[in-house]
Amino acid sequence: MTLAPASERPDGSQYRGSPSIAADRPKALLFCPCGREAPLGEWRVEYDSARRRLVCPDCGETLTVR
Repeated sequence: MTLAPASERPDGSQYRGSPSIAADRPKALLFCPCGREAPLGEWRVEYDSARRRLVCPDCGETLTVR
């Protein structure tokens, strides 16, 4: 895969970050508004009733409820 400048990308999006860093990231990442980004297994899981919540261990923000 090669990265084209933002003006040449078909979707018009801008790429931010180093290609070498992006290539080393896991493909499935969750992002929190506090700035944490980590794979699914690195988030706190809390259960209430019949639901599961994924919570940021840094700030306590709930990312998803299922």
